[in-house]
Amino acid sequence: MNLMETLLKIVFFIFLLSFIGRLFFRYVLPWWLKRFVKKQEKKYNDYYSDSNSHKEGDIGISKETAESIVNPEVGEYIDYEEIDDKNDNNKS
Repeated sequence: MNLMETLLKIVFFIFLLSFIGRLFFRYVLPWWLKRFVKKQEKKYNDYYSDSNSHKEGDIGISKETAESIVNPEVGEYIDYEEIDDKNDNNKS
């Protein structure tokens, strides 16, 4: 009888776990995912609604000056142009 009781307990736990799993995947998981998506959507909307406070259809232009682009700690910017010397190519 001991073997039969153990077998019935195993079958009962398998049935119980499958029932709990069905309930979880049918009700709890979709509820949790909807809640998660709504939170992420709210964060996204809050972030972008704060940074874009202008009306829809408005056009804004922002210019950066050359002084703000060049970091003075890096050094002086020198614009150069590479010149192909035909005589140098024959020497090598």
